[in-house]
Amino acid sequence: MDRELTLDVKGPIEAVDHGGTGPPMLLVHGLGGSMVNWRDVTGDLTQTHHVWSLDLIGFGRTPRAGRESTIPNNVGVVDHVAEHIGGGRPVVLVGNSMGGLISVLVASRRPHSVASLVLVDPAMPTTPGGRFPLMLAAAFVMMRTPGVGPWVVRANSRRRGAERLVDDVLRLCTVDVSRISPETREALIEQMRWRQEQEEPDRAFLEASSSLVQWLWHRDAVERHIRRVQAPTLLMHGDQDRLVMLSAAQGVATMRPDWTFRVLDNTGHIPMMERPDEFVELVDDWLGTSQPAVLASTSRR
Repeated sequence: MDRELTLDVKGPIEAVDHGGTGPPMLLVHGLGGSMVNWRDVTGDLTQTHHVWSLDLIGFGRTPRAGRESTIPNNVGVVDHVAEHIGGGRPVVLVGNSMGGLISVLVASRRPHSVASLVLVDPAMPTTPGGRFPLMLAAAFVMMRTPGVGPWVVRANSRRRGAERLVDDVLRLCTVDVSRISPETREALIEQMRWRQEQEEPDRAFLEASSSLVQWLWHRDAVERHIRRVQAPTLLMHGDQDRLVMLSAAQGVATMRPDWTFRVLDNTGHIPMMERPDEFVELVDDWLGTSQPAVLASTSRR
């Protein structure tokens, strides 16, 4: 049974211990997401791992509590939580979108703390000479213009309401929104309503968006971290992802031919929500053959 807890990382961080036996696994959501994004896969993942998820600073039920929701600050959060749940053992780190970039940075900076890395449509820069996505270019300009970013986000939030905002995001992130389970959709709407009632509900999104765009703009810095990753890595990407171009993942796969690269057909930006069964099967099969022997031997399969 899930066990909710609050960890102290220079302020409260909400996390859930989903249980399970085997190596520790930490699930890291993306921009605008929360631990709810993993609810359709945690049960199956606990068959082989002791699974945890968390809400990054200012997302889900985690308050900002005076902290800025930047990439470096959230790297510190994930690093701290991974150390907490690992108890001295390296963890399997699974990150989607912005959480994928954060996971790469943790694995780069603390190689001994990450046993294996699973990147799910991670936020990555475009390939050299490639076209910078119009959405990111517009976001960069908007977030860097004083007063404009907050006004746009808050106005849209008030106009659309929780239910329509959630549906807008799900349509953007999937090929077929009907694949999202009704229970997960309702959980997202309930959480969005709660978030909108909080003080400055959009501030963390704005801070994280600005920080993420700045990181993606500086490709060389991200590439250095990618090259430093020592952990065995599974890189998966939906072929119909409209937020992170498939070519970005292909560029990373070319840079790291030792990584396992899988393209998911007819899939968008959130495979663990749109195709949970296929997601779990791919992760379990890969971890069953790629984990260090000392960790794999403790798993139940």
